[in-house]
Amino acid sequence: MIKKIINRIIDVLWIGFSLLFLLSQTTKLEFISPTIRNFSFLMTILGFVFLILRILRIKISEKINRIVIIPLVLIGGLVITSFDWVGTWKTQTILYNHGHFKFKTIESQMQDKGALGYNRRIVEVTKLAGFLRIIEPVDTAKVGLPWIKVDKDINELKLK
Repeated sequence: MIKKIINRIIDVLWIGFSLLFLLSQTTKLEFISPTIRNFSFLMTILGFVFLILRILRIKISEKINRIVIIPLVLIGGLVITSFDWVGTWKTQTILYNHGHFKFKTIESQMQDKGALGYNRRIVEVTKLAGFLRIIEPVDTAKVGLPWIKVDKDINELKLK
């Protein structure tokens, strides 16, 4: 009974993380934290491996599951988290705050590409949760009410 409940919880978490990861790759949804992005990528890959094993009806003993798969998940998570291959977008300046909604801002962001320099963008950011946001490119020449100009320096890249 408890094993069934645990399996259902794991299935729901896998579907949730996989859905969030796939949405972040195909829509304007973006993870704020690279650690959560990498963890959902790892959960998506592992979920598909276990799904293939279920479909092919390959049985894995509990000993193999504990001895091999759990350390592989932990090592894979550490490797993916420690190597951030795609630099995340960091807020340099909050240009505008929304007059009605505190969770909406227009920000100037930069992405560190290493030796290749930096990418720059100006986007409207809608924060959904502590780890998710929706990004929409915006032209600041067409910004009007209800946006309030603030020009607040954040400098997440610690450039100066």
